[in-house]
Amino acid sequence: MQHINWDNLRYVLMVANKGSISAAARELEVNRSTVLRRIDTFQQNLNCRIFDRGASGYVLTPEAEKMIDAAREVESTLFDMQRQIAGHELRLEGELRVTTTDTFMLGMLGPHLASFQRTHPHIVVEVLVTNHILDLHRRDADVAIRPTQAPDSGLVGRRLCDVEFGVYATPELLREVDSRRVFDARWIGFVDSLLQTPIGAWFSASVPLERVCLRCDSFVAIRVAAECGIGLALLPRLLGDSSPRLTLLPLDVAELTIGLWALAHPDLVRSARVHAIIEHLAEALASPAAA
Repeated sequence: MQHINWDNLRYVLMVANKGSISAAARELEVNRSTVLRRIDTFQQNLNCRIFDRGASGYVLTPEAEKMIDAAREVESTLFDMQRQIAGHELRLEGELRVTTTDTFMLGMLGPHLASFQRTHPHIVVEVLVTNHILDLHRRDADVAIRPTQAPDSGLVGRRLCDVEFGVYATPELLREVDSRRVFDARWIGFVDSLLQTPIGAWFSASVPLERVCLRCDSFVAIRVAAECGIGLALLPRLLGDSSPRLTLLPLDVAELTIGLWALAHPDLVRSARVHAIIEHLAEALASPAAA
């Protein structure tokens, strides 16, 4: 009887979920050859083919589908057990995985993570900086610091503060801009995930396509481009106001204000570490000095 190697199965499941070797490798933070080697070993051990490679990517073979469905159920059960065990952890020590975007890591969270570490020196915070939304159900992270108007109903947490937006440009560029025709100037636009947000929807509705001279998938990158005078930029004020190279335009975008949340899976909110960092951030960002 052949025994399933569960570590290799993790690679197989990731390819099945993502549909490609490259996407699975990025998610697992390994190279493509490692993923291919693990899949080949898994197939050889079971003496069966798991994937067919088609034009749209890697697709499960009919004989492998039932096995993978069963493996996903086992994986889901394991994640449930891990969260429930972690949720009863009462010690203020050990590792804590926090995910946030580059915007909030650069513009806000650094000092508050430092004060949290001073208060809880035995907790090691692992910060995952990404503009992609990590899956808290799978424990890709323990706590997510996310801007959102509608938090995932399967998560719980605290609204930490409001994030306001403004339009910025260098003084040199502003001298070229007619204040009555701001949307005829050069603008820095959005790509990928940012374009799918309410912020991106406002931008698409307000700025003519032909006036967009550069696109970025990160507000930090947009600020850098704006500081170089490439175009006008819509930025969170926590990034724009702190730039010595940028000037805030008198353009009202108050409707773009969005909440910043600290979110966790319900199974984890009773964990001492998770509770401690959410409460610490809520208290720190509720104070006037947090701005």
